[in-house]
Amino acid sequence: MAQEFRTITQRVTLVNAAIRSRGLSFAVWAATGLLLCVAQAPIARADPASCLETVSSYVAEVDQLLAKEKNWIMPFVDLNNRYPSFVDCDTDALLLVTWRSRFLQSINYNPQAKQFIVLFSNDNVIAGFSYFPLKKKSGPPFVGWAKK
Repeated sequence: MAQEFRTITQRVTLVNAAIRSRGLSFAVWAATGLLLCVAQAPIARADPASCLETVSSYVAEVDQLLAKEKNWIMPFVDLNNRYPSFVDCDTDALLLVTWRSRFLQSINYNPQAKQFIVLFSNDNVIAGFSYFPLKKKSGPPFVGWAKK
């Protein structure tokens, strides 16, 4: 955000200099260009509430699939394609949502990678995702067969 602010400030300074040196018609064009540049700047990250809604939906769908699917993995692959990642979640709230799953196998923390690994399983299929609290972003969800 600070970098964006510096960039916008620099743009305003350039527009002011152009106004002084070239006159009013150039100032109109310069102001229009500035507005277009500012409009293209990213405004904010995803909303934490919408992220938690997405995680809740993912966990509910994983639970439904794990209750129903024992020998077919493609529905999980389709699910993971619909939920590529979770961005800007509150870590504690995200972990509380995952605790509600009846198929939660484990939540592990890897201190070297600074990530949580959340696993769901029905003893045939393992599904899950990793979450990086410092980046406030998950890795892509994964699925595989459980070893028996």
